[in-house]
Amino acid sequence: MKVLVTGGVGFIGSHLVDALVSVGHSVVVVDHHQREKRRYPNEQATVYKMDFNDERMVSVLAEEKPDVICHLAAQISVTKSIADPLHDAGRNIVDSLELLERARVAGVKKMVFASSGGAIYGDHPLQPTPLVENCCPATPYGVSKQVFEYYLAAYYKTHGLPYVALRFANIYGPRQQASKLGEEGNVISIFLNRLLTGQPAVIFGDGATTRDYLFVYDAVAALMAAIAGDFVGAVNVSTGIETSVQGVFDELVVIHGQEHPLQYLPMRAGETMRSVLDNSSARARLGWEPKTSFRDGLRLTYDWFMEVFR
Repeated sequence: MKVLVTGGVGFIGSHLVDALVSVGHSVVVVDHHQREKRRYPNEQATVYKMDFNDERMVSVLAEEKPDVICHLAAQISVTKSIADPLHDAGRNIVDSLELLERARVAGVKKMVFASSGGAIYGDHPLQPTPLVENCCPATPYGVSKQVFEYYLAAYYKTHGLPYVALRFANIYGPRQQASKLGEEGNVISIFLNRLLTGQPAVIFGDGATTRDYLFVYDAVAALMAAIAGDFVGAVNVSTGIETSVQGVFDELVVIHGQEHPLQYLPMRAGETMRSVLDNSSARARLGWEPKTSFRDGLRLTYDWFMEVFR
């Protein structure tokens, strides 16, 4: 099978490409390489250094003829989506829709989309949140993810193009960017950056906000199952375990082996108080389940950050 991965040299995408190559798939990567951060290309993949909305995508699809497109590239910051919702919608809806239409014309057989359970569901009254058809996202980022899911469903009904939308919990792990700006959108990478640089860690609010933290290898296993399987539709991909931001920091301090300064700042706009997902849909429809405990995943992530960035 030939799989095209957008964002395939970044955090999640590079792990997915490695997994696809390891089992013998032919892999094509489209990635703009524009962010000032480390990239992780796989030498066995064909890499196009361009954005997924580039006009050259038409010729790439015609030449490479991928069976599946795994769409991971996106505007990924909730905070930036609030500050500039037009850019978020342009990237995550309009540009992604253009990719979808080009895939249809090129005869692609399946679209696999990295959606966001936490952003789509917001502060849902049901916790863990089950798979919900019509959600009420609280941020432009969540809206854009939901809207593109609607387009995928519409293309399946209208054109017969199968899709899987994976509503991921908060993904963390090796290769996540160490950035004080938190470009990868996960508090774990932000905390690790502060541990590395000696700066005080920052918690917005009182530390009681919770998330469902999913190790990147488990996220990749779900993507692989979605690529290979016959299921069409959306699933929640998560651990089903709720961990507070304070709990994340405390666990990292234990792993770090020494105390670290911590500051509390006011809660940010658009912040979800609780987010934990019911993953029974992924278990039933993809035959998938998480394998990595939070403590083990956090240790692997910590060790990788210390090795690469210290």
